[in-house]
Amino acid sequence: MKFDREALRDVVSISDDVGVLSFYLTANPREDASARPAWRIRLGNELDRLRERVAADPDRQRRMAVLKRLDGLQLDTQIMRNPDESGMGRVMFAPVSSDEEWAFAFQLPVPDQVVLERTAYVRPLVNAVEAAPPAGIVVVSRDGLRMIDCRYGRVEEIDRAHIDIDPERWREMRGPAPSELAQQGSAHRDRFERRVEDNILRLLRAQAPRVTEQAEGREWTAVVVIGDIQLVEPLAGELNGDVIQVDAVVDPLTSAKIAEYVEPQLRAARSRRGTGLANRAKDAALALGGGRGCLGLRDTLNALNERRVAQLLLDESREWGGSRTADGLLHPPGEVPPTAQDPVEEPRMGERMIERTLDIDAEVIVLDAKASEVIADFDGVAAILRW
Repeated sequence: MKFDREALRDVVSISDDVGVLSFYLTANPREDASARPAWRIRLGNELDRLRERVAADPDRQRRMAVLKRLDGLQLDTQIMRNPDESGMGRVMFAPVSSDEEWAFAFQLPVPDQVVLERTAYVRPLVNAVEAAPPAGIVVVSRDGLRMIDCRYGRVEEIDRAHIDIDPERWREMRGPAPSELAQQGSAHRDRFERRVEDNILRLLRAQAPRVTEQAEGREWTAVVVIGDIQLVEPLAGELNGDVIQVDAVVDPLTSAKIAEYVEPQLRAARSRRGTGLANRAKDAALALGGGRGCLGLRDTLNALNERRVAQLLLDESREWGGSRTADGLLHPPGEVPPTAQDPVEEPRMGERMIERTLDIDAEVIVLDAKASEVIADFDGVAAILRW
């Protein structure tokens, strides 16, 4: 199944009163390639631990339903155990009370876990894909350009434009007299080469709207323009947003190898974006009179309850507690209103915040360690607000 933001929203909506099984596995091909590689053993251990927890459930009907569903998934989970399946990170969700399944594979690691909860457990998935948000790579050369889409560990060449130069149309058909040719030949060649180069640059700059259309349509958070720097600069100068220039001739490489080459630049771009959003939320929250930003768990939960959040910012390494009530509202630890109905302790408030954010059609931004420093003194959580 192809993963995108719409698929994430679908997964977040999965719920089952009996339970939803969430499977996470990193099947690293560099591990032992024997009949039982290490990652397969880890999955088996996770399944054994889950069965032990389920066996201790006093609700016999629920216990039998979960164990039956696990047994029925044995064949289906071969997708996760199969070393030929594409992608090191394997994720699958299976409600206990139905035969539905959602399975994804990424070129990204995920923590080995098997979880049974009322809803799909999505935070490890969100953390993984947020490490590689949508970005574009534009490879430029004198022959044209290639556009590569990178997202969630997947790499795909999406467009290619050729530059067709006909130098013969520009050659001087009547040159100087033979006696003068030897003296002026070098100057003529220099002028001719400059003319060709100017036309290549003009045609590359003309591709800027094509790149912009892809960047906007695919929601690229950054664009890397890579190639000979003399070709990179003119095109990059025509683009908006976070545009990264890299001086390297990589055109002969595959798309995957090019993406691997610029991975440090994309990782830095993610950190810059997160830091910028965190500072924006912080500045708005601390502005005189208040602005469209909030800091800390209490204020962020209030904003989520009021559906005011546009972008939720979460420290990738933190977890939060609290409680939720029958009306679906979320509350920080020890702050349930006296009028609240049926409060339930919530040890995984990060999960609930992600669910609520996607439910109100807002965006979740997971901050890396550097970006998280901006809101470290505010519970590692903040938001940019709609109003």
